[in-house]
Amino acid sequence: MIRYEQWFLLCLVASQLLLAGCGGNSQDEMRRHAIRRKPATEEAEPSKPAPAEVAGSDEPPELLRETTQNSSPNAVTGTPPVNVLTPKLPPASEASILHENAGAIPYAKPPAEPLSPAERRERTADNMQAIGNAWRSYLDAKGYFPGPVASVAKEPLLSWRVELLPYLGLQSLYDAFHLDESWDSPDNIALLEQIPQVFQSPDRFDTSTNYLALSLGGTTVHQATRKVTERNVEDGIENTLALVEVDEDHAVPWTKPAELPLIMRTPLKSLGKLRENGFFAVWSNGQASWIDGSVDPELFAKACTIDAGDGFRGSQIAHELAIGIAVPVDDAADTPENETVTAVPINEPNPMTITPSRPSLSDVQKSLLADSNTSPERHFQKQPIPPASDLKVARDLLRELYQADYAAATTVTQRLQLARKMLDRMPDLGGDVAGQYAMLEIVQQIAIQAGRAEMALNATNQLNARFELKSDPLLDAFEKLARTTKDRRSQDQLLKEAEAVFDELVFDEQFEEAERLSQLAVAVANKASDKDVVDKFTSRRNWAGEAKELQQAARDGLATLDQNPEDPRANGDVGKFLCLVKGDWDNGLVILANGDDRSLKRLAEMELSDLSDAMRQLELADLWWREAELESPAFKATLQSRAKHWYEQSLSGLPAGLVRIRVERRIEELGKRAA
Repeated sequence: MIRYEQWFLLCLVASQLLLAGCGGNSQDEMRRHAIRRKPATEEAEPSKPAPAEVAGSDEPPELLRETTQNSSPNAVTGTPPVNVLTPKLPPASEASILHENAGAIPYAKPPAEPLSPAERRERTADNMQAIGNAWRSYLDAKGYFPGPVASVAKEPLLSWRVELLPYLGLQSLYDAFHLDESWDSPDNIALLEQIPQVFQSPDRFDTSTNYLALSLGGTTVHQATRKVTERNVEDGIENTLALVEVDEDHAVPWTKPAELPLIMRTPLKSLGKLRENGFFAVWSNGQASWIDGSVDPELFAKACTIDAGDGFRGSQIAHELAIGIAVPVDDAADTPENETVTAVPINEPNPMTITPSRPSLSDVQKSLLADSNTSPERHFQKQPIPPASDLKVARDLLRELYQADYAAATTVTQRLQLARKMLDRMPDLGGDVAGQYAMLEIVQQIAIQAGRAEMALNATNQLNARFELKSDPLLDAFEKLARTTKDRRSQDQLLKEAEAVFDELVFDEQFEEAERLSQLAVAVANKASDKDVVDKFTSRRNWAGEAKELQQAARDGLATLDQNPEDPRANGDVGKFLCLVKGDWDNGLVILANGDDRSLKRLAEMELSDLSDAMRQLELADLWWREAELESPAFKATLQSRAKHWYEQSLSGLPAGLVRIRVERRIEELGKRAA
């Protein structure tokens, strides 16, 4: 017979075992489970407009003025063949039983020693595939792709990364968020520190992430205001990219609903600097892959859009993760046991420190002349503008479908709701190209009349991404919106977009257009009474104006060099344009060394000489500093940046003392100016 004491001990042990099996017992985990989530606000009928919202006497968009009957456009869908990269993933039900902390522990502290490049690549590949698996599980469970948590008015509040938490095994963290509040509300900002490991950068281990969705209006899988289904992805989900690892300049707080804006002229901008020779990405089917840094921009642009008809297949650019994880030759830090390491005496120059080989003057000139005869613009096989007869049919159908709704919409809010409804129907148009063009056209008109920059630019970007247009539609839209935007939110949105478009125009060497855009931005910033932004775009306007003049001088100089390669003035004009405007110092210095500007000629000759000595590097840095003081304000920062480069190069070879302190302070000063 068991004694009472033994029976009591057995019961106590059994109860502890049962309690241990119910989950983690740490204070942090129990605290997370104790947090209650506010329920998401259900969508409600729009409230009656305030008297100030009643639409004025603006004429209705031209497309809705007449009434003509016709048949509805047909939706065309296609099912492309399956890519070899299509993953065999577990069903969504398996994702729901992932252990709470299996591979998705919130917030990993930085390791004691920084990870090696190879370790960072491997960690990134693991993160991207884990995110991809959760992405696919979400799609299987919901029937549409992850998108931002949005308000009733469809304003993004939290990132798709928050939506993915339950599919990463982090239901309790998801429950802690207030889904009806912005990411930076007091309740939600407190959860920023709980970043899951799969969203953390292996380079920083902080609360910002480099894993962003690609975004461009209604042309990408990620859309801010619409739930995109697999049926909407006409190219096939195995052929359409969803997520990428972006460079550091685009990292964002992990809960913020901010993604990578896709720029069709420069689709690889902000990609490929973190990892050697390429970057990691996730396709819409959840498969992670490696994309080589030498990928054709045109193919990459095709991979990002959901529209059919370009014949693109993911296998054209996707590589196995193992290729991206593989250690490049430069990363091989371990010396083989049988290899002899030769010490380099401290007082002798390192034989491995070799002045980079420079191209010859004739080689640079030949290359520049060849480039000048080649159109720099890439054509991404956009659709031509539909024939006038097809557009007439489409516009007649739009009048038939929406004219009554437009007449009933007597306030700005109601008209914007109608435009949003039309924009949401875009994926349903399938291959009706004329219908797409006409619908985007009318949405753009409504939004511009209402002065709503975000919607107008959304429609404009979609037009620009889908169709070969004769003029730059963004500049035209900016000019109209600069007059019609009245609320601060739309003005800020317009100015934010202006920064991105300015960079595009500069990349394409469209300096006249960049100057015009900057002037429009100055006008908008003045309306918003934002002096800092006024100063910023005034500076950009001046820079673009001087860049335009240097560009013309360089064009004339190239024509002269074609006949007389030794002409000093022509070499000087071309060299200044390459260095100051394009930042092409390797080629520009070779040209400048043969130019007519004595000061720049001396600096270029010194740059092309042996610079292995720290004091000589410091001398060059000081010369660039003094040259910057004499340069026009537009290019002063460019020359200061060159000075900073050589100050930094000299620092490691300078002994302790006042000279070194001066260099350190100058580097710090230049860093603050650049910021």
